[in-house]
Amino acid sequence: MADDDNKPPPDDDQKPPPLRVVSENPNARVDRRVTWAKQEAQRELSQFAAALLRTMAGSDSEANYLMHRLSQFIDAQKELNAVSGNWLTPPELEKALRLPDAELDSSGSDFEERRWLREQGVELIVQGALRLAAHQVLGERPHFGGKYSRRLIDDGIALLEQARRPPPKPQPLSKNKRKASKWEDVDLGPHEPKPPVRRKPWSSRDSRSYRDSKPNQE
Repeated sequence: MADDDNKPPPDDDQKPPPLRVVSENPNARVDRRVTWAKQEAQRELSQFAAALLRTMAGSDSEANYLMHRLSQFIDAQKELNAVSGNWLTPPELEKALRLPDAELDSSGSDFEERRWLREQGVELIVQGALRLAAHQVLGERPHFGGKYSRRLIDDGIALLEQARRPPPKPQPLSKNKRKASKWEDVDLGPHEPKPPVRRKPWSSRDSRSYRDSKPNQE
């Protein structure tokens, strides 16, 4: 025990570093709450907008819950203001209400192209119809007779017609290509190499002049 008491204290460099909880962003928890509250407010706004559109289209069931969905959106806005001190900005409101853009798959297949044409066509039709519906709800005549809104609808219908087009007919093959394709369709089975033919060494007696010079033996 005496020997242990006489040991020198360890150097400071040899001491293990104290454990510390390092956070790059000390406000990470608050930022997460703000992000969640913002997403919740956008979701409630989308729910209310969808219910409003269904009610305008004649849905009785959605009309019963319309004010309830509006109340939920207001409560979500209050929660967002409580944690961030702000409401949804105009770009955030637009993001929650705007129709999603149809994305074209990079595979380039005929199926994906037709799917994109259908989605893009429906999107244009809905955009034109919503613009006309807004004027009808307010009881006003659309500007220029609504020709721009009707043009969107016509463009969408054209895309739907293009999506229903028959697949292109295969191009006729040329004579050489037809001959090559016939041989390509024939299954010749596994190819087995033939053994090499052994030939005897050439001799002068195999020459034509030597055989012709010999008399015919009867």
